[in-house]
Amino acid sequence: MATHDCPGGCGAQVPHHQLACKPCWFRLPKPLRDDVNIGYRRRATDAGVSHRRALRDAFAWYRGNPREAVSADG
Repeated sequence: MATHDCPGGCGAQVPHHQLACKPCWFRLPKPLRDDVNIGYRRRATDAGVSHRRALRDAFAWYRGNPREAVSADG
């Protein structure tokens, strides 16, 4: 199965059909998650434009909101 790095910065490998791992997905604000899901469902009707736009916005959010570093002590 093809995978990619989670854009949330956790280092997890995510199946190609998912944007992020579960914890990082739920870090993404709900309006952005909704946009990704709606775009995914509409991709056949608008040639994927809304989905690509939603993914671009989600990646930008992850870049602007990096995951906090976890200390070695836990």
